[in-house]
Amino acid sequence: MPESMLLLAIDTCGPTGSLALGQLVGGEVHILGETSLGGQRPSETLVGYVCEMLRMAEAPLAQLGAIVAVNGPGGFTGVRVGLAAVKGLAESAKIPVVAVSRLEVLAAKASVESAALNAHRHEVFLRVGGGDGQARELLAGARELAVIDPAPRRIAVCDEVAAELLGTAWPDAELVRVAEPTATDALRLCAARAAAGEFVDLALLDGNYLRRSDAEIFGEAAEAAAAAEEAAMAAEEAAAARRKRVPPDAVIQVRPMREEDLDVVVIVAASQRLAPFWPRDAYKAALDPDGTPRRIALVTDGGQAGKVVGLVVASLIPPQAELETIVIDTYFQRCGLARKLFAELAGKLRLAGVTEVILEVRASNQAALGLYRRLGFQQTGLRPGYYVNPPEPAEDAVLMRLGL
Repeated sequence: MPESMLLLAIDTCGPTGSLALGQLVGGEVHILGETSLGGQRPSETLVGYVCEMLRMAEAPLAQLGAIVAVNGPGGFTGVRVGLAAVKGLAESAKIPVVAVSRLEVLAAKASVESAALNAHRHEVFLRVGGGDGQARELLAGARELAVIDPAPRRIAVCDEVAAELLGTAWPDAELVRVAEPTATDALRLCAARAAAGEFVDLALLDGNYLRRSDAEIFGEAAEAAAAAEEAAMAAEEAAAARRKRVPPDAVIQVRPMREEDLDVVVIVAASQRLAPFWPRDAYKAALDPDGTPRRIALVTDGGQAGKVVGLVVASLIPPQAELETIVIDTYFQRCGLARKLFAELAGKLRLAGVTEVILEVRASNQAALGLYRRLGFQQTGLRPGYYVNPPEPAEDAVLMRLGL
């Protein structure tokens, strides 16, 4: 066991992510720095905060003895961004990683065996501790809670939504209320594990989403819909070829997005109802080579010299990248421009050390789903009720990945 070890903890699973830097000396943890990411998107601030914290402590990244990664459960995007950052930092500097459940951190903070967190949609992320020191974690609604026997006697909670649901299901249980768990709590819990060398294999490190399996979510109806979708896409592509909106001999240019493109880019993106809405400043920020995370933004002219008719933007946290948006002007769709844009993007991602591209897309966006499948993306899960745009009903997000 080392006499001294510098530890970094990262938790992006809750509504506000957090970081902590600590020194383990003689079995005692000394917190050197801690910060909240606030309500900002962790993908835009996380790596910058890590670098600043290490700079303030005058500690280079390579000096870290281990990184403590809270790997869920929590919001899909937050968990994913946090783990991508952990993997990027750990792999680049050969730093071992300790993974821990946010539910375990919450239970330890309250000195109990069981814990619950709000999972939305009238469900909780639940950790049920056993008398033998073992615990299991699950996603539970009222139906699942009703069949757990015996019910936990003491349960740690940090939000009123989870407390209300548990109080209704188990009125005799004692709810131990504590503040939301932070990276500092995770660091204190896992310091001894880091000293003992209880590390995870980075290749196997994944988010703990506690979601139902794909077999439960997707079935024969989804397969039939996918087949119908592919047939519709083929018919649309054939019609597009007949219209020859992009002549076969056209010289199609794909190039980096520039500031003078932004007004047209915003118009093209806004013309597509299901495309993500980004204000002009967001596209402008994507052009910053020093932005965090770094982004690659490309446009295509579709053979119409000087006229932007398509765009793609991806954020990079190597070895992973997120395809944030890809949009083609309606008139030029089904002409292969999206394929050309993505092919150029994929080449640049490989040069940047990216080995995996991920994305999320509205379940109703059948055109985009068809495109991503043709590009080679595989469906990996579902995020129920992810897109919220009142007064419209919440919509599921389909999660997809592609290895480069």
